[in-house]
Amino acid sequence: MSEVVDRWVERLKGRLPGIGEMTHWERMAAAFALRETDMVPVAPELDYWQITYAGYSHQEIYNDVDKTTDACIQTWADLRTDAIWLYVDMSHVIEHFLPAEKRPEHFIHRGDKDYLLFRPIAQTLDEAIALYENRVYEKYVEGSRPATHYTPHLLQMLEFQEKMDRVVPVIVGIATPSNMAESLVEVQRFVRWTVTEPEGKVRHYLELALEERLAALDFYAEYAAKNGCEFVGLFGGARTWGPRQLAQFAYADERFVEKAAKIFPYIFWHICGHNLPEAMQALTKWEGIKAVQYDVPYYSQRLSWPEWFESVAKLFKGKRCAMNSPTTQLACHGTAREVRQMVHEFIDATTPHTTAVVMPGCEVDSFTPAENVIAMIDAARETRS
Repeated sequence: MSEVVDRWVERLKGRLPGIGEMTHWERMAAAFALRETDMVPVAPELDYWQITYAGYSHQEIYNDVDKTTDACIQTWADLRTDAIWLYVDMSHVIEHFLPAEKRPEHFIHRGDKDYLLFRPIAQTLDEAIALYENRVYEKYVEGSRPATHYTPHLLQMLEFQEKMDRVVPVIVGIATPSNMAESLVEVQRFVRWTVTEPEGKVRHYLELALEERLAALDFYAEYAAKNGCEFVGLFGGARTWGPRQLAQFAYADERFVEKAAKIFPYIFWHICGHNLPEAMQALTKWEGIKAVQYDVPYYSQRLSWPEWFESVAKLFKGKRCAMNSPTTQLACHGTAREVRQMVHEFIDATTPHTTAVVMPGCEVDSFTPAENVIAMIDAARETRS
């Protein structure tokens, strides 16, 4: 039982006006199932943004689970998006790979709205492999932020979801093998190894990451699925892989998806950064993925945004729900009018071919003006699917 959750449930349950003919949950589920919805769902990855929108600083919530949960629920109560994203930062992802005395030097707080910066844990491929072979993530998990902060926040948000009678789904994000492999060492270093290191050695590293991630799914089955979680975003790494790397190494992520799909009914794949045509093709074939949250086209493709939206929608027809728009850059630096225009362009280009969810390709920046987030939501609410 959580006091912060109970306060919000008492305030909101049975007192919120409906939006459209469907509940938020029904709207998201229908889009994932490629069925008609009353309006296009809108579920931006607010993440850090909801903390400062609710009046907190990132430093303030860093060690306060109740304030973190309060910020997420307050933001949803005000904006009524079609899903609520958990708050997550890099300490939740990798702190259990570090002994307690080493953690402060790897995580850097800056301004109130800035992301938590982190320093990589390993500098060489041998060091990265040793982290997994020595199973340090099991030795150091007790007292780490995944246990002391992320898990209680997860349980509080799922408690809210259930006590609100599943009016709105809570989205839980889970790192994939390639995402973890990148996060421990930094993206550019890992990508370089896929070119400079022996293929077998890189495969060994990825297979160790896969082993740890498959075990992590057992945790999510116990703490998320059994407490009502059904909507899950898989944070794909490999955001800068080319066709050769995809052919050599994508099997680890595909095996991860196979297990995740047996646990959760509504899975989508998050891929930010350059999206090669080969990557998008692969995501139409992996069994279990219902939708794809995608970002910018590959830089060599001379496509406008509407052309990119349409090409993805045609690729996904009968296979996947498409999730995009506006770009995080436009949301942060553009005008409300520009945001509305891009959302409409995405919907107009996508819905003739497949279902759509308005969702920028990555998390909304903390510095994004509230009027731009509201414009994103309003633009989706204006449009039937």
